[in-house]
Amino acid sequence: MEENQPKISVISIIYDVAAFLPRALESIVSQTYKNLEIILVVGEKDGTDKGDLAICERFAKKDDRIRIIRTPAKGTGDARNKGLDAATGDYIGFVDGDDWAEPEMFRKLYVNLIEHEARLSVCGKYSEYEDRSEADPDAGIRDMDPAGAFEMILKGTGFFFHCWDKLFEASIFEDLRFPDDRYLEDRYVIDKAIAKAGKIVYDTEPLYHYRVRGNSLSRVKDMAEHNTEADMEFADFACGIAPELKSAADAFLLYDHLTCIQNYLIYFKGKSTDSERMQNRYREHLEYVRDMGEGIKDNPEIGRSLRIKRQLSLHAPWLLAILTRTHVKKLAKSKKFQ
Repeated sequence: MEENQPKISVISIIYDVAAFLPRALESIVSQTYKNLEIILVVGEKDGTDKGDLAICERFAKKDDRIRIIRTPAKGTGDARNKGLDAATGDYIGFVDGDDWAEPEMFRKLYVNLIEHEARLSVCGKYSEYEDRSEADPDAGIRDMDPAGAFEMILKGTGFFFHCWDKLFEASIFEDLRFPDDRYLEDRYVIDKAIAKAGKIVYDTEPLYHYRVRGNSLSRVKDMAEHNTEADMEFADFACGIAPELKSAADAFLLYDHLTCIQNYLIYFKGKSTDSERMQNRYREHLEYVRDMGEGIKDNPEIGRSLRIKRQLSLHAPWLLAILTRTHVKKLAKSKKFQ
């Protein structure tokens, strides 16, 4: 181990991933950047784990850089916070227990961070589906400020809210923690981390392997509301820092609200005990879309498809439902949803 290497704390949150965990842990201990503190946060339900602990202990016997934290399974936000509370490194990284990293990932993230005098370093990813692997386009390295990073997230042209494709200066998390009572916990934190970082370096070379699991139709339906709730908070934060992003934020949120409307149209049957709540949410989404009104006329970020969907949601929801069902069937047939 090189004496002058700063320490990187790598946090892995682990719960019911025994089938994938050995590959994840092997990818961490095999990193070419050696001065790592490896924190494994193992979630347990009713005092028992899902087979993960034995695997972690086996790796810990062979590598004294590993620390195991056993904790009641209370969600990913709580687990990430447990890891952050235990971390003593100069930098913070994440590798989730069902994913894996290329051997050079943390070395390259660190080198980029130092060479570009940034406080947050980001890399590209591979999306690992059951039947294929899709790599992000490798378009080189660029420096970004928070406004540029927010614009990229809003337009979907690069990295997103995830924490596992990033290396953070540890001081960023001094007064920043993940919510432990919400889904999509990283969406409520990464924007604040970007703002605190001030300067971000983004290397689009894919170095992280994100395993796409659980994208069943029911999960997509359930997540749409959570996505919209988180994205509204993000858009408000981003525009507070960079008001010029309002057009991009409006397009971003229009897409989210229309997705919720489409889910309502094809999944809600009017027989659920949640029917009143669902109807209220549906009306709220429709009201949001309607209230955008003339404000979207000259918005260059809102394309033809979104404009058509908006009109259909307001004036021909039955047709939007038919088109949405057809699209969902095509996606399911192509195995996009696993």
